[in-house]
Amino acid sequence: MASIETTKTDTEDMNEPFRRQGSLRRVLPSLPSGDSQLSMSAKMIDRPAVSSRVNQNEYKQYQLEYGLISEYKMLQNQDIPGVYVIPSAHSSLLWYGVIFVRQGIYQGGVFRFKVLIPDEFPDGGCPKVVFESNIFHPMIHDDSGELDVRNGFQEWQKNVNHIWQVLHYLRRAFFKFETKSPVNELAYELYTTNLKEFRKKAQLCVKESQERVYDPPPTDDPHYIAFEPYNEDIHGPVRESIFKQKEEDGGSVGPSWVQPGSLQPFSKPDS
Repeated sequence: MASIETTKTDTEDMNEPFRRQGSLRRVLPSLPSGDSQLSMSAKMIDRPAVSSRVNQNEYKQYQLEYGLISEYKMLQNQDIPGVYVIPSAHSSLLWYGVIFVRQGIYQGGVFRFKVLIPDEFPDGGCPKVVFESNIFHPMIHDDSGELDVRNGFQEWQKNVNHIWQVLHYLRRAFFKFETKSPVNELAYELYTTNLKEFRKKAQLCVKESQERVYDPPPTDDPHYIAFEPYNEDIHGPVRESIFKQKEEDGGSVGPSWVQPGSLQPFSKPDS
């Protein structure tokens, strides 16, 4: 029986394909400093959750925008006399407004205001109303110009309370004062003890608002409500067309379905 002898050189030649060429550490990328395999695995597991949170936030944003569109539509349907409001072009959470007071102590006033809507609306509480004009009023903070709405909306209820109700409350505040807990105590005291002097201060606010009607906008927002003096070249043709249309509508009687001298509907002369 022949013996098979292998030398060290032969063994090395047979295992040549399996010889390690240097260290495997040069092939595998090193882990980032401070991260273990366990922590990296945890990060990989957390990725779908992060994506889910992003999608949820986007959905909330769409839901908020849709809700505010619905709120503005309801406001348009209310047609509150003397109150004009438009959302900002930069943020749907900011609405610009102006109220023309047509009667009462503040008659003739043109007061601009802002409606500040919470980020979590309608779950974030009642929107705030802040006047830009200086108004001496028991329900308006003297320093900030914010209207106190606590008496009207002690607790904001989702799907029950709406922004148009806040604006109704704003309009009523110039005719009926809620004086249970006044935020301007000086105005309240003067209103209850010296109404004549209170009227004088209120009229000063009205006069100031009229003098500032044509002030330039304090912002570059194109939706900010601004006014310009009457210009015959620009406003004249529009004014004439409005009056002309009114005359045409007033002079037209329209078709009649009742024969003159008869009370019977759809009657017509005998042929």
